[in-house]
Amino acid sequence: MNDLLPDQLSQNSELISAALNFLSEAGYKQVETPIIEDSDLFARKGGGELMGLVCTFLDARGQRVSLRPEFTSSIIRLYIEQNNNLNNATKWSYAGPVFRYRSYGKMLLEQFTQVGAEIIGDQGINTDADLISTSYKGLLKLGIKNPRIVIGDAKSISQFFDTFVISGPAKQFIKSNLGNIRAGNIDQKQLIERAIESGLANGKGSMNKIDFGSGTLSELDTLAKDQINKPLGRRTSTEIISRLESRMLAVNDINEFSRAVDFASKLVAINGDSNNSLESADELINIAGLDPGFFQPLKSLLSQLEEKNLPIKNLSLDFGMVKGISYYTGMIFELISGNDSISLGGGGRYDKLASNLGGSNSNALGFAYNIDAISEAIK
Repeated sequence: MNDLLPDQLSQNSELISAALNFLSEAGYKQVETPIIEDSDLFARKGGGELMGLVCTFLDARGQRVSLRPEFTSSIIRLYIEQNNNLNNATKWSYAGPVFRYRSYGKMLLEQFTQVGAEIIGDQGINTDADLISTSYKGLLKLGIKNPRIVIGDAKSISQFFDTFVISGPAKQFIKSNLGNIRAGNIDQKQLIERAIESGLANGKGSMNKIDFGSGTLSELDTLAKDQINKPLGRRTSTEIISRLESRMLAVNDINEFSRAVDFASKLVAINGDSNNSLESADELINIAGLDPGFFQPLKSLLSQLEEKNLPIKNLSLDFGMVKGISYYTGMIFELISGNDSISLGGGGRYDKLASNLGGSNSNALGFAYNIDAISEAIK
């Protein structure tokens, strides 16, 4: 939690005002959402990946609520609630404090200020390029010299895993460990051993499904009906039971699981100059026997960014950009200061979030600036 002295408060206020004015000129209208929201809102967005960072507590009603760790979930909730009164394509901006736990030997609650923008109800490579271009040009307006953009591709990674005959839980297990693989915190052998220990890989070569007895199904049905009565619930009890069953699938083909781990490890190691990175990624896809056009959408995005006059030398690719991989559904990107490599913000496409939060399917994408980091970078 932060105190700000007059000079720092003045600088942050000027940055917030300048960022919002820039976004307004770009067609975004400002909205405001509560600092405290129902915890279920953030759990539905990112599951355990996000909830481990969230400050959650019981309010006077005994309801679990959380300090917002980011704005996107609240923005989509607002969109769902107001959907009948909105046009198909909505462009909103926002500003305010967010709160996340960070580990510095011990867990500390951090507060920082975000200014961001969301586009809801629009799709296509051109929209992706427009958003990235807007975020880049906004940094120039705020006084960041020579900012860099690192781009990843969550959709390609998901499609990559779909080529392997392994269960959904097995795919998620590998995805959740991509960062550890990339950082060298775990090697392939250790990851496979953990999968065997957890029952995701046992070498029997077939897929087994757990059989729920009628009594258990009855209990699950009661639980499911209780869940769908909650404000953000929209799934039927049958759908919830089906999802629970699917999550209980265990992959038994250790060879296929090992193959998926091997190729994933090679993919997330690719990063750097966009042309060289794409060449390496294409070679890996060729070895895996996949469609040569696998990364064509990403190549089209880079071409669009060049057409929008973003310096190619300031763009790089990182197939190991896996933060929030379960949440994003398309391009993802990080904004970095040119000289000292401070992370200034980032964003991406998240087309499934509205439906995850109980609304209809809505294409959506957005980004957020970290005002505190930008303030530090321009000192």
